Amino acid sequence: MLLLIWQVIKLAPINPKYKKPKIVAGALNTPVTFFEFKPTEGPDPGEIEKKELYSCTCLAYNPSSKDREILSAKGTKEAMTIKIRDPFLDYIPDNKHKVVIEDFRYKNKIWEIVEVSPDLESNQFLKLILGLSS
Repeated sequence: MLLLIWQVIKLAPINPKYKKPKIVAGALNTPVTFFEFKPTEGPDPGEIEKKELYSCTCLAYNPSSKDREILSAKGTKEAMTIKIRDPFLDYIPDNKHKVVIEDFRYKNKIWEIVEVSPDLESNQFLKLILGLSS
């Protein structure tokens, strides 16, 4: 009898409403770096240096049609959507920041953050729409 109860408990799920997350740790495999340009301390005007703000891995993919509507108003030439784990207060993305996706297909491209939105499906991620205007 006890063995029968154990088999029933073992087969029953703990939470029947549980759904497997769409993004798992293995999906975040593209390194990405966020930075901003700031003026140097030197006497020459116009000198700028790159200041790294945050570095992590992301899930990079082509923007959806809804994202393309946002990008068409900005006049972007090329676009990319990325999802990163929400860094909370460690880093707060801003549209003044720049992004480098460290992948051979996007070499020498500096992306601008067009829009930042929390992933409403899961509060663990941020969705960033990136664009190239020049």
